[in-house]
Amino acid sequence: MALNFTRWLWLAGLLMLLCRPAQAAGVAELLTLVMEGHPSLQSQSRLVDGAQAELRGANWQFYPTPSVSTEQVNAARNDALYSKDGRVTTFRLQQPVWTGGRLSAGVSRAEAAVAAAQAQVEESRQTLALRALQTWGEWKLGEQKVQIQREVLQAHEQLRDLIRRRVEAGLSAEADEVLAQSRLEQVRADLAGAQAQLAAALARFEQLAGQRLEPARLASFVVPPRPVRDELPALLERAWRHSPTALKLQAQMKQQDMELQLRKAQLMPEVYVRAEHQQGSYSATGASSGNRLFLGLSFSPGAGLSATAGIDAVLARQQAMQAEMEVSRRSLNEQVSVEQIQLLSLEARERSLRAGLGWTQAMVDSWARQFRNGRKTWVEVMNAARELAQAQAALADAEVGQRVAQWRLAVLAEGLPAVLAAVPASAQSARP
Repeated sequence: MALNFTRWLWLAGLLMLLCRPAQAAGVAELLTLVMEGHPSLQSQSRLVDGAQAELRGANWQFYPTPSVSTEQVNAARNDALYSKDGRVTTFRLQQPVWTGGRLSAGVSRAEAAVAAAQAQVEESRQTLALRALQTWGEWKLGEQKVQIQREVLQAHEQLRDLIRRRVEAGLSAEADEVLAQSRLEQVRADLAGAQAQLAAALARFEQLAGQRLEPARLASFVVPPRPVRDELPALLERAWRHSPTALKLQAQMKQQDMELQLRKAQLMPEVYVRAEHQQGSYSATGASSGNRLFLGLSFSPGAGLSATAGIDAVLARQQAMQAEMEVSRRSLNEQVSVEQIQLLSLEARERSLRAGLGWTQAMVDSWARQFRNGRKTWVEVMNAARELAQAQAALADAEVGQRVAQWRLAVLAEGLPAVLAAVPASAQSARP
């Protein structure tokens, strides 16, 4: 019986291409599956709602403040100030006229808080997108390795059966069958390890998505190549410009600037107008209601030198924020640099592996022919089959890793919204 396991390998590869899911989903659907309903995004969204409510409260500070008070007095008969017992009710409406910039600074601080909360949401979305791409890559690589190991297992089973027949015919020693069976068990162990890695990657993706996923559902997501052509300096600049972390820190810096203005405004007096309507009187019985209009000036800097101490605290926080900004920028530069280095390395590796795979395939075909002609041993053919499988696995690693690195680098450099907006639905669902 002729050994044609190399033809079987190529036929299996062709079947994999022909048996792709009919309804392929794109990158946007893949990321939406992870981000939709994720608890971290829900938490951040609630923080945005809270910040927007505080902004509405800051805007209401420009409106007059209503108040009402009622007092019952029981004074001595010889009290000069309270000559009559009675109850006095006062309705007040006080409108700030000038506060030294306190109200405007409060609104600006609230606006910055909203911007920081929204940037925090985008930061969480980007983090989830990067994790989703990485986890999908791990699953895709595991899927391909499992398929490769299955093909190798099929080839080794064919060889084992062939050796068994040769042993039964007296053409080979029984030790050959033992060795063939040992090699077959090694391949089965490798397949079990690849299946375990595939299951672990699926479990990690299910935790990200928060739902059970069938392998066919995950296999339906197609992640086409996303080349990034810019040089490193341009990538670093774009990444910082579109970084949600940078936007968040800038908004927080503005919050501190407005906090400083609020602290300084505390050292300024406040001018206000107050209208009052009073019912009852402590000095006259049966007094009619009275209306009054006040123009006032109030000044309350706080206890001791607490106001100046508060200013010093804000200045210290500003310096800390500036240092944090620099730390964040360096961290992002490192991340982008590593992603690009990895991408360039994977591209070069893929080219070499693809060229080497052709030579390895030719060697396997040649050795299979020589085995049939009696010029190569079955052990050499089996070793060649394993070498071919290793080359295929290395190529799959380079291909999947390159694709994931391309998308991760695009998300970092262009920002997640821009990346998804730039991918047409037809391109997202196109098969690579």
